[in-house]
Amino acid sequence: MSEVFDVTIIGGGTTGMYAAFYSGMRDLKTKVIEYQPDFGGKVSFFYPEKKIYDVGGFPGVTGEELVTQVKDQANLVEPVMVQGEKIQSIEKLEDGSFRLINKNGGEHLSKAIIIASGMGTFDMQPLQVEGSETYKKEQVHYTIQNLKQYEEKKVVVISQSRVGIDWSLALENIADEVHLINRGEEFKAVYEHDMDQLKDSSVKVHLIQEVEKLHGDGHTMTSLTMKDGTELKVDHILVYEGLNIEKSMYAEWGLETEKGRIPVGTDMCSTIEGIFVAGDAAIYPSKTMLIATGFTEAMAAVNSAAMYLDPRAKSQVYSTVIYKYADQ
Repeated sequence: MSEVFDVTIIGGGTTGMYAAFYSGMRDLKTKVIEYQPDFGGKVSFFYPEKKIYDVGGFPGVTGEELVTQVKDQANLVEPVMVQGEKIQSIEKLEDGSFRLINKNGGEHLSKAIIIASGMGTFDMQPLQVEGSETYKKEQVHYTIQNLKQYEEKKVVVISQSRVGIDWSLALENIADEVHLINRGEEFKAVYEHDMDQLKDSSVKVHLIQEVEKLHGDGHTMTSLTMKDGTELKVDHILVYEGLNIEKSMYAEWGLETEKGRIPVGTDMCSTIEGIFVAGDAAIYPSKTMLIATGFTEAMAAVNSAAMYLDPRAKSQVYSTVIYKYADQ
């Protein structure tokens, strides 16, 4: 039989991981379930290399650095962290606890749930080249996380978007060589200064081109061939060709929704007793869609969950009077 947790958090982005930390700080047995193969959510996917300036305590922090810090903070309280699982349905049991069923029929049991999974799930459009799955984890990437792995390497970026330009420029002074391949004649959603920066850079741009074949021994990719026959040596390929977005499952889970999100009050309670919400999944009047907002909502959701589990529980706790994490 599955172990029963006090709190299960659906979503392992920055909001979900911070909720896990605060939940553990309140001595609640906590699990985090993330759909993607890695934690970090939209911060990891959309701006790992960009500086974020609206999070308190950081004059400027890259998305990757922020994700690392929040994950390290969550790990202080040792939550169970599950990745690569999509929750398909939620069932409330007779004793008031919940059964969460994943896409493959596996289950998780929890006394309370915090939903921190944004406005739905998304996957990057895959590289449509034979053999790309073989090298996906080590050499074919769909985000620009862990910039150190590209040091003095030959990198090919495949994109028609401004994202591809951003990635290429971010790698220009890190990688040995950067090529940007665009199957179109121009880049989408770009500004004039983006193109000026690209023109002034050392990035080699290939327009109206596509990757036709990858070369390697099945373990290590060494080069690629473009449709005009040009062969490029390559250590890493970065791909951004758009997203496959799947709407949220909130209505299917039995929750009231508004524009794909879950209406809540300041206590972050949903219409189902025992289910709480934080981050982009939550909607209420005058909400600000910022990373820092998710942290505040995460604390409010955990505090509501704690009082739901034990009406005698304190309405909040202060880290300044909890010393057990100070030296870790």
